[in-house]
Amino acid sequence: MTLPVDEISDYLTSNGLELIPFQGADSAYGYRENEPVFAFIADQGDGSMAFHKAMNLYWATAEYISKPWCLIMVTGTPMMPHNRQMLNNLSTQYNIRLIEEPRKDEVMAEVRSQLDNITSIMHRYAGDVSDQSASLGRSMRLWKAEKPFLEDVFPVEVNLGNLFIYEENGRLAPNRTTVPLTAVSGDAMIEGILPRLVQTEPNLVFFTEHRNLPIVFKLELGEDPKLTVRFEADKGNLIEATSFESLVTAIKSTGEILFDNPNSGERVFDLMVKRHVE
Repeated sequence: MTLPVDEISDYLTSNGLELIPFQGADSAYGYRENEPVFAFIADQGDGSMAFHKAMNLYWATAEYISKPWCLIMVTGTPMMPHNRQMLNNLSTQYNIRLIEEPRKDEVMAEVRSQLDNITSIMHRYAGDVSDQSASLGRSMRLWKAEKPFLEDVFPVEVNLGNLFIYEENGRLAPNRTTVPLTAVSGDAMIEGILPRLVQTEPNLVFFTEHRNLPIVFKLELGEDPKLTVRFEADKGNLIEATSFESLVTAIKSTGEILFDNPNSGERVFDLMVKRHVE
């Protein structure tokens, strides 16, 4: 199965993306070097070759090597069931689209849909302009130099779970203890959040800034508890940015965010938004 290479190229480059080198895929396009937004793999057979390429791309490469925001795989015949099942499992973690025996224009329809999706998620960076994708690209290329950040503050009602993970000698005290938590709001989720208890007087404060990661959480308890979430763009990539924007959108929509300890299965914080402060 061959891809509509020229049509893909014309469409994506006209929307501000560039063809970039990317090992492991047949072609890739991105706003920045070494950070693919789209990657494409085509297989004229049953997808076995494409399947192994995808596995190598996600499982056999180092964590610091960027993964594509969207991988589109096209096969000439249906993929073998056991390979499709493994790919479906991988798709719960990554944005992977498998198109088997594509109909006319089906691949381009998926490309257009995915580009619309990313510009919708990242609209705060693109701005209120007609060329959303190109504007997003211009913004991202300046992230390292301009160090922009987006911050949202949510006054919340807090239900505390078991905070024993932050205890020292049987009491809560500022310390360097961190346990990976998962933040969940609606369908959005961010794993591996590492808040520290940095203050106990006059109120408890949990903060993640010590990790030097792009996504920052700060939970301040007390009379007027609030959750601050911030994305520091110069430290992040597109996948991290879209994860953050999806979580913020979900918090505004559902009015709730949960922090769970995946190791124990216990809930640490259950936050209900009282009102949103821009």
